[in-house]
Amino acid sequence: MPEEDFDEKAFEQALKGKMGWKCSCSLDIVDKKSELREVTCKGRGKIFRTNQDTEYCFRCDKP
Repeated sequence: MPEEDFDEKAFEQALKGKMGWKCSCSLDIVDKKSELREVTCKGRGKIFRTNQDTEYCFRCDKP
């Protein structure tokens, strides 16, 4: 077994141990893109992130 493979496996095991993951399939979480999008509030001009279809921040959206 080449030394590079051992180093990568050791690093992966240490990473999983620190994050509480049990299998390598959990590493797929790191590569996923966020579902949130940046929106500029039309009321205050504040930039915020949301996954909802809105153009106003939480503060401006309150009735």
